[in-house]
Amino acid sequence: MLKGVNRQVVEIAQPESRYFEKIILFVRPEFSGWPEARLAAQAVLDLPGDAAPPKNAKKRIMIRARGVIRAGLCAGAGAGILALAELILR
Repeated sequence: MLKGVNRQVVEIAQPESRYFEKIILFVRPEFSGWPEARLAAQAVLDLPGDAAPPKNAKKRIMIRARGVIRAGLCAGAGAGILALAELILR
């Protein structure tokens, strides 16, 4: 645990997240008297799970997926038009 000039801080160096390598939490003044082990245990309980990526990464994935879907639809439509034209022109 680190002590700042005005605040007490709990630092978790190796969280169970694949997105973050270090988490720093500022302790509220009313809980600064708690033992370090109890604060660290509570911090781990209060941390969000590893279920979802950060919003900006999720947004990037959705934009790419939409682009791939659009490209696939355009390619399919083009192939369909060419197949139809070939059938008509025979």
